[in-house]
Amino acid sequence: MRAGRPVSLLVAMLVTGCATAPPDVAPLLDISGVGCSGTINLSAALPTTPTVEGATEKPSVVSITALSPCIEDKVGRSLYALFALPDGGPYTVSLSSVPLGRSLFAPRARLLDAQGGVLHELPASSFLFRGTNLTALYRSHPDERYLVVTSDPSSVGKPLQRLHEAVQSTYVSTGYVSAVIYTGSDIATNTTWAHNGEVVVGLVSDSPKPKHE
Repeated sequence: MRAGRPVSLLVAMLVTGCATAPPDVAPLLDISGVGCSGTINLSAALPTTPTVEGATEKPSVVSITALSPCIEDKVGRSLYALFALPDGGPYTVSLSSVPLGRSLFAPRARLLDAQGGVLHELPASSFLFRGTNLTALYRSHPDERYLVVTSDPSSVGKPLQRLHEAVQSTYVSTGYVSAVIYTGSDIATNTTWAHNGEVVVGLVSDSPKPKHE
């Protein structure tokens, strides 16, 4: 029986897959020229689709740009995205700000009732980095009908530098020996808190997954 090739050959044959880099979006720091309203436009709410735990999630993704709705209140001028929350639940809601190159949307989040009244606000401590995304997880309540995510003027313009670990897995084979090789590296990222960016909202229901006969 022919012996397997040396492990060094496996390493020599390792091919690193190409990952698609996120777009490099310049941070939007000044929205003084954007037309703002004093109230949230409830008719502009984007639908969200809940999924059952274990099923493939169907998140709602919004890019917030200078063309997004703007509100001006006691904290200043902010761009925002509004999400409609479905009846039922309770749900575990995931709200993430996704870095786009140099920009990271600076989020503030509030839960509204059916008339647009503020029920409560997610504190800044709710947002933690999970991988590269800044994410808040919370449990929904029956009277919550809308989730509004606005940029935080007090944070916009501040720099943010982070180190995060990237792990890659590569399948290699010599024809005699196969293996999965894992490699890791620390990657430094430099971003700026901004009025623009990408926001992702996902809902997972606590309802049990229906059983099939």
